[in-house]
Amino acid sequence: MFCTVYQVRSQGFKREREAIRLSGRSGDLSFDCGLWDPRPARQVMRATLVDTDGERYLLPVLDRARLVKIRGSGLLITGIEVIPRGIGMKNIKADHYPQTWWCVPMPQVAHPAPADTGSDAAGKVETTVSPRDR
Repeated sequence: MFCTVYQVRSQGFKREREAIRLSGRSGDLSFDCGLWDPRPARQVMRATLVDTDGERYLLPVLDRARLVKIRGSGLLITGIEVIPRGIGMKNIKADHYPQTWWCVPMPQVAHPAPADTGSDAAGKVETTVSPRDR
């Protein structure tokens, strides 16, 4: 789902309202099972915000993510922000901070395709449609 996501916290501490407003990043929000377990209470959910090309994270991964509220124009997701800082001898070193995201769904802008120069295509404009919209 294409969203603008606002980070409510910075290194675990709540930000001021103006700093939250300036922290908005737009991309594809994904909320899925990060660690699957057949026992329902043992599954670990993960939230990610990636660029529209799907190859670059726009925000650090939110581990143990929980959907807290659905209100008005957005969703409130909370969890643990994982910021990798290097590779150790036995595992990946990372900092873990409490984090909350305010996610506002946005319509994805369809860019018009260039029109053909042929006589039958005069005045017609095509728009691209992502596979999710079909």
